[in-house]
Amino acid sequence: MWYNKNDLTSERYFGMKKKTVVATTLSTLLVSTAILANAVQADEVETNANATTPSTEVVATPATTNAASTADSTASSESAAPLVSATSTLATPTSEPSVSAVPSANETATSTAAATPATETVTNASTSTNNDTVTVLHTNDVHGRMVEDDRNGVIGDALLSGIVNDYRSKGTTLVFDSGDSFQGLPISNSSKGEDMATVMNAVGYDAMTVGNHEFDFGLDQLRRLSKQINFPIITSNVYVNGVRLFQPSTIVDKTPGVDGDEVVVIGVTTPETATKTHPRNIVGVTFKDPISEVEAVIDQVESNARAEGKDYKTYIVLAHLGIDTTTPVEWRGSTLAEALSNYAPLKGKRVLVLDGHSHTLHTATYGDNVTYNQTGSYLNNVGRVVYNSDRILSHGVITHDEAKKNYQVNPTLKAMLDDIQAKYKADSSKVVIENSPVKLSGDRMDVRVRETNLGNVVADALLDYGQSGFSHKSNLAVTNGGGLRETIAKDKPVTKGDIIAVLPFGNSVAQIQVTGQNIYDMFVKSLGSILQVDESGKNVLDENGQPLLEPSGGFLQEAGARVYYDTTLPTEKRILSIDILDPETKAYKPLDKTETYYLVTNDFLAAGGDGYTMLGGPREEGPSMDSIFADYLATADLSKYAVINPNSRTISISSANYAALTKKDEAEQPTLNPLSPVTPSDVAKELTTTKPVVSKVVTTPNGKVFFVSTTNDTLKETEKVTEASAQGEVLPTTGDKSSHAGLLGLGMLLTIFGLSGKHRGKAKN
Repeated sequence: MWYNKNDLTSERYFGMKKKTVVATTLSTLLVSTAILANAVQADEVETNANATTPSTEVVATPATTNAASTADSTASSESAAPLVSATSTLATPTSEPSVSAVPSANETATSTAAATPATETVTNASTSTNNDTVTVLHTNDVHGRMVEDDRNGVIGDALLSGIVNDYRSKGTTLVFDSGDSFQGLPISNSSKGEDMATVMNAVGYDAMTVGNHEFDFGLDQLRRLSKQINFPIITSNVYVNGVRLFQPSTIVDKTPGVDGDEVVVIGVTTPETATKTHPRNIVGVTFKDPISEVEAVIDQVESNARAEGKDYKTYIVLAHLGIDTTTPVEWRGSTLAEALSNYAPLKGKRVLVLDGHSHTLHTATYGDNVTYNQTGSYLNNVGRVVYNSDRILSHGVITHDEAKKNYQVNPTLKAMLDDIQAKYKADSSKVVIENSPVKLSGDRMDVRVRETNLGNVVADALLDYGQSGFSHKSNLAVTNGGGLRETIAKDKPVTKGDIIAVLPFGNSVAQIQVTGQNIYDMFVKSLGSILQVDESGKNVLDENGQPLLEPSGGFLQEAGARVYYDTTLPTEKRILSIDILDPETKAYKPLDKTETYYLVTNDFLAAGGDGYTMLGGPREEGPSMDSIFADYLATADLSKYAVINPNSRTISISSANYAALTKKDEAEQPTLNPLSPVTPSDVAKELTTTKPVVSKVVTTPNGKVFFVSTTNDTLKETEKVTEASAQGEVLPTTGDKSSHAGLLGLGMLLTIFGLSGKHRGKAKN
């Protein structure tokens, strides 16, 4: 019987500050540069440190105490409580979004993001002098990558199975997954995760925890998947109508009859699930504080152990929490790891935190006994931790290249995957368009950060449907960048499978009625992320010299709106103006906060997903997003989407330039001469006769396109202008050397043709 530890509340963690860990000389010598070299070049890797030299990482931890006892293996099972529909609830602790957790010294030393992963050399069972060596292999955020894909560095499950079999032939080996496995690619989504479950059974996992995307096929389907897999699925902090959805932990005992080597495995799921799956999928579900729930389970396990005369020396926490800077500090896997390093019942024990969710390739140690590991994502790496009774021998990853070189594909599993592929390809190979003339970028650093051409196409498809698909014509369309998951390649056919890969969640289209205030609040949230910084702590700038936002799945790609924003300003003041399309006149008009508008979006956002609580309410439903997207692609002129980051709808601009362009009354120099509009031919002539230092294209609120260079007196004056209410520094335009002028000018010439085409396209809508 498990219980809740009522005397522990999440509030005691809210003010927790990261302790700076001073590395000793010994630990410094032992830190592996292999881990620093083991990053994956993938769109979702978050860390930024580079290294090139592989070596062995050895982290010494105190030996655990000895105790002779016999432990019974306990399997995880589902709660017997029925799933009763009720209002979804979330206990939300006070977050500190403006405060990023500062990594400890040893955490910083082992965080990774090299472009090309290098092979890590580890001390494993075959080389250790001890005969009690245990190898832990782990995965996270696989997202349906069951099939090997060398182009994208995907190891695949047939090769993963070969790795597992190799290690199990040499000694005790445990295999775990930290969530987000069943959902992700069309090949896994087409069976709602059931084919993936079959494959995971064949690999031979020992346990997994629940990721937020495990809920994407609905709660009932998750329960069916839990019965299909032949290993425990565990999580400690997910409750349905007051009862845990699954068992919070399991005990793995690979050597029955040998006392003292049992492993306690505890699961924990991010509370962000409440906004990172469709609300209909979590009706009646509550996500409690991760730290207090994990500690409550530890207390219960330890209490039971004492009553039975047992002593568990190793704890493994399968976490789906992540270390994203946009995740509240108290919900991060790194915060959990630090809390466990200071938790008295775990003193003298070995603790492994195997995390996921943020798609980060990252290793760290906390205190004397806690090791943190995350493998990145998409099965680009397999996590590997090796330990014996004395210490942690190594922790890091097996990279794609290492796996290909040193391990053999399991032929039985390969045949199983071939059958799954054949079934899927038969359904998805239908060609929608014969050739895409442009690359439509679904890269994480595009769709989650700023306007991208893929986001524009999808939003245009929604808005186009919204002109006839509902009882009222739609004014604007938005979709969350986190819902766009793949790039459409240039000069290749676009198939049904490609479209599903872009939109893998099975969302439908919906239209809701909103006020202008709702729209304003919606864009404030969309543009409210903290700013990207480089290794030196300086802002990362976009092409306009403006600070880039941190990636956020809730960043909105849109059509039917023109939003000007300045990231140098405080979050609540970043929006400079919003214009909304009038579907009857096809003209853009300033947003009226009291007026009613019709917003077409996906059903996830329409229901308030991704934290868009200002949305919701009654809505009209439409068909699936992928079908609408496919129909639009079949007839659209894709050449007008040639610019990957057009900056024509969600427009990053300094307050100074915006004030000058719009001749705002509050500008410090209201007599400033306005900029003159030019045509593409004018631009071409300008480029042949001048050598501007910096050139750029700006679209004004009234739809005019301007070509501007810092050699013009007008822009020099413009850069002196500041908005009276501006509280942040206006950063200079990127680039200040004349040697760059030719390339920049050419780029702007191409861009202005693209923007001109966009405006002509809008006029036709």
